[in-house]
Amino acid sequence: METQKITEGPSPVYSPRIVPASQFVDGIRELSRGIITKQRIYDYLVTFEIDPADLALYMNWLPDRHTRNKIFRNDMIEVMLICWPAGAITPLHTHNGQLGWMTMIEGRIVVENYRKLECNKPENQNVVGLDCLAGATSITMEHLNDEIAIPGGPLNTVDKLQTIHRIRNAGGPTDRAISMHVYSRPIDSCVVFDLEAQSCYRRELKYDNE
Repeated sequence: METQKITEGPSPVYSPRIVPASQFVDGIRELSRGIITKQRIYDYLVTFEIDPADLALYMNWLPDRHTRNKIFRNDMIEVMLICWPAGAITPLHTHNGQLGWMTMIEGRIVVENYRKLECNKPENQNVVGLDCLAGATSITMEHLNDEIAIPGGPLNTVDKLQTIHRIRNAGGPTDRAISMHVYSRPIDSCVVFDLEAQSCYRRELKYDNE
């Protein structure tokens, strides 16, 4: 990800066309039949956005954490809506070599990007389709930058070069946020880092609307 440290929210840079969820999903399904590249999905997401009335069907709120709500999934790609209550934050985690895109629907999100400099359990790190074994007891990370994500602002992405981050709702004490995420390939677990404890472990992932 080629970004500099951001301290203020970006001005809107795109204005997608609103389409029904079925049409949006049909387009994603068609893209998944070809070669999935970072640019192809990026171009699609800045061109089309799901009708808010349809998105409401996937919204699922909990008071103390974010929820992951499936919109579409096949073997090559997944689309989900994430609902962030005020103060919600993910642990620091890796996407294990996935391609990923995040577009904001509502609110303000901060993405804190990190790079792992070293650990004592490196097996299978960032190898797509293979799970890192995790279980490290010594980890050194570098905080690279923070990105501000808002509706109409630049999309946040992950790839094999930038795969570790933490995401938090950057709104006020009562502000919620909603983001849509596309990943290729889908994964059902990730490695979570606890830098204070100098440890990492694998966390299973699930959808909250299933």
